Parts: sequence; structure tokens; C-alpha cells
Amino acid sequence: MLPLEKVRVIDFSQRLPGPYCSSILADLGAEVFMVERAGSPPETRTLFPGLFELVNRNKKSLTLDLKTEEGKKIAGELIRRSDILVEEFRPGVADRLGIGYDHARKANPAIIYCSISGFGHKGPYRDRVGHDINYLSLSGILSISGQPEIPPSRPGVPIVDLASGMYGAIAILAALRKREREGTGEYIDLSMLDAMICWMSTRAGSLLVYGKNPQDEHLSALNNVFETKDGRKISLGVVEENFWQNFVEAIGRRDLAEDPRFSSPTGRRRNMRALMGIVKKIMAGRTLEEWEKSLDWRNVPYAPVYSIGEAMNDAHVKNRGLLQEIETQGIGKIREVLFPVQFSGFPMDIRRPPPQWGEHTNEILKDLGYSEGEIDYLRKDQIV
Repeated sequence: MLPLEKVRVIDFSQRLPGPYCSSILADLGAEVFMVERAGSPPETRTLFPGLFELVNRNKKSLTLDLKTEEGKKIAGELIRRSDILVEEFRPGVADRLGIGYDHARKANPAIIYCSISGFGHKGPYRDRVGHDINYLSLSGILSISGQPEIPPSRPGVPIVDLASGMYGAIAILAALRKREREGTGEYIDLSMLDAMICWMSTRAGSLLVYGKNPQDEHLSALNNVFETKDGRKISLGVVEENFWQNFVEAIGRRDLAEDPRFSSPTGRRRNMRALMGIVKKIMAGRTLEEWEKSLDWRNVPYAPVYSIGEAMNDAHVKNRGLLQEIETQGIGKIREVLFPVQFSGFPMDIRRPPPQWGEHTNEILKDLGYSEGEIDYLRKDQIV
């Protein structure tokens, strides 16, 4: 039995943070009803090819027009029968649609209500709009370069959306535990900017602890990405002293460890530009394949910089059982990445494919007590 079996989630979110949050809960066994707009499929199903399918497996879909009184009534009944509600509307919108926290707790005082928004429900930025890159900017994360002497740039994955979804799932699990102990519901106000400020704290230690403005420091010149002779990229994670010693032995440059400029971690940081220039030339002298043969991954932290295809087809990834092939309606066979934690007591598995738009509307409405005739009426008026 999965840990969240018999826990019901109603998810009104559409973009990425909310669906990613509820996908974690669904993977862990929760029954998740995703509410999609009636009338026509939302653009989020096709905006980024494949993304919808990867964050909405193990869920059921129903369509609903929340701007109608009957739609609000159905939503209220769903809330009454659910344990958790997830939404990512801008502050005030859920209230206008009749699914705000005050409405939800009247229908179900024990509801765990998770509201994910850009800036939270209080503060001067409350009504401001934003996207991933804006929260990265305001948190200070976008000001930090990942590599020495290379200007900061936007990450290639939506880390704010994903981090916020994960924080949402963690908060919901904590609220479930509290409800088990105290019998009370919970309102969760999750700000995406807050999530990034929390992450940024790991680089703000000198300011928060010692009151000193942090410098744009890097752990090591060799905690970096270099280009090889054949134009491929290779990452080095040579930070600790033992790895530095192993590295100079592996590349046949013992003289670097004996050079007074580089003989200590402090010296290597102080002379970072000089060391980077030397190592850059060294790494460019051999192909990636040659470096793979020369470097011992047991003693030198290195890795080729994979493409998406290489990463998803890596032998180790396959051996870990992270990928599962499933049959989906309309697409055929697809591969999904499983929940990335292996438990001793139960296996992780994809129990149902991502749903078609409104696929489970009739099933869910019948469970609420609606007859075939009533459902036909609701469909005719595009309430569902």
C-alpha cells in the first residue's frame, strides 16, 4: 500500500508549480482530481511538448466552468470530499471563483489548502505578476555566476517552479501529519519568491551570520566546465585537497601541486585566473574519449556534459529503474521518469497514464451523485 492511498487531492492549478506538487502526491498514492477549464483544452496541454504528460500521470481529469453557479456548486462538493486543495491563482482570484480558503473551510473545516503564488498573499508585491526568471532576479540568484569569469545567466530548467512545487508537497505532508495529531486543517501560503530567498540563503551566509556583504566567490577554479579537443564539454568537481592531488597525478602535472601559487586551497583561490588558464589548455589538449580513459572517476570527480538524450539513455539511469514505458491514449508508448526515491517497503510505479482532457468527468460526477441526464445537461451548457 502506498503511503498516501485514500488521500484525495483536488488540484485547480494549470501551470507547473501546482501540477508538479500534486504529481508528487499522486506518485505517493494520493487520488488526484485535476480540474481543467470547460469549453476547450487549456494551452498548458500543448505549450511545451511532453511537459503536460510528465507532470500529470497518476491523475484524473474533469472539466469545470468555475464562473457558473453550478460549476461553483460542483467544486464545493469536491472540496467537501477532499483532503487537500492545490491552487496557484493570483491573490483574490480563487475567492472570486468561489474556491478561496474561506469558502473551502466552510465546506470542509479539515481541508489542507495550499496556495502557490508568485509573491504570497501579503506584502507590497502581493498583486505583482511574474515568472521563473523574475523570482530568480529578485532573490539575487540571477546575480551569481556559476562559473568564474562568465556572466550570470538564466538556468536551463524552471528551478523556481520545480522548487515551489516540492516545497508545496513538503508543506502538505507536514499539514497532513498535524491533522492526524490535532484534527485541524491548514492554510498554506507558499510564495515562489520566498522559496528562492530560502535557497539563496546558502550563499548569503557571510551577510546573515557575520554581517558582511558576500563576495562572488567560487569554491575552486576546478569546480567548473571545460572544453575538450573535440569540442565536447567536461565538468570537473575538484574542490577538496585529496581530489586536487589525484587530479594532478591523473593528468601528469605533479608540478602544479608543487607550484607555490597552487599548493594550498587558499593559493588556488587567490590565483584562480592563472590556474583556470592552465587547466583550460590542458583539457583542450585531449578529446573527451581520451579524458574518459585518463581520469579515474573513483578518484577524480568529473563527468561529460550530457545532452538531454544522452542523460535519459545513460546506462546507470536505466539500471536505477528511473524510466518506465507506458501506453497513452492519442500518443502511444511514452517514457516517464519515476519519483526519484527508492523505498524499501513499496515500489514506485505509474498506475495510470496522463489523462485526456476531461476524461474522468462523468466518473467523478456520478460519484458525486449526478445522473446521466444531469451530466448531459451540464455538458450541453458547457458547465463541464
